[in-house]
Amino acid sequence: MKRLITILAFIVSTVHPFTSNNQLSRLIRTDVTILSSAVVNEYSLMTTLPRHPNNNDANDILEQTEEALQSMQETILLDSTSTTYRKDDITNEEDIPIDVEQESVYANSYVDLGKVDTVGFDYDYTLVTYTQALLELIYDMALNRLVNDLEYPKEMLTVGLKFDPSFSIRGLAVDRQNGWICHLDYAHRVGVAWEGRHRVLRKRLIKEYSGKRSLSPSKRKARLKPLNDLFSMAECCLMADTVQYFLDRDIPFCPRSAVNDVLGSITKTHISGNFHKVVAENPAKYFEEKPHLKEVLNSFKKSGKRLIFVR
Repeated sequence: MKRLITILAFIVSTVHPFTSNNQLSRLIRTDVTILSSAVVNEYSLMTTLPRHPNNNDANDILEQTEEALQSMQETILLDSTSTTYRKDDITNEEDIPIDVEQESVYANSYVDLGKVDTVGFDYDYTLVTYTQALLELIYDMALNRLVNDLEYPKEMLTVGLKFDPSFSIRGLAVDRQNGWICHLDYAHRVGVAWEGRHRVLRKRLIKEYSGKRSLSPSKRKARLKPLNDLFSMAECCLMADTVQYFLDRDIPFCPRSAVNDVLGSITKTHISGNFHKVVAENPAKYFEEKPHLKEVLNSFKKSGKRLIFVR
């Protein structure tokens, strides 16, 4: 069964348009045991893909994918000369039986852009994507606000507090009540939490969140502040570092106040003119290159689309 799951994961990644050739190679290199004839018959049925009733372009892609899957089945799963699939069997990207476009835009629904007369673009992470230097700038400017505006210890500016890209990710939440950085599972339970830079013990999680570690929607809305966008990564890191600074020095503090102060400093950093001025003065440092942006926008204009800027 474990081997079957590996094959199924491979199928999904093959038909997924965002999967790169390198990712496909790594999946193909998985040590796969030849399945029994009964399972192979079931797999044969799975390689027959459905067709779209109206979209011929989509059907062409489905047909190519189906042929690629069936070819893989013959060369990999039905290879009677070997009982395992070795990682050396495929050595380069040219061996992948189907090409994956790297410079295309895919949608999860059938949208006819020909019938759309207006296209709107957000600015942050749509028209413009940022380098790590921007998150470092947000962190540093917010830290300075904590010290200079809210009278946090001046030592925080000299002990080496810096943005750590390996610590925070999108999709976390900060608990306004205790200052913990929380990760929620699919059932909205707090599965993992960090107090400062240390992971919270399970028994503390159970005690804090009433055994099941699950909060009602109203409590979740009141207590947890989502950290969803990339800017929140700096927010998350500064929150943890501030709490850890107090814990390391046995400084009594109110977690709720610390959370409010950090969130407020990040917000003021965003809306301040100083932040945008620094970024505007050095776009090469803070903006990632977008070599195709001009071509995309011109293509929309030539197609008669009305372009709007969404703020």
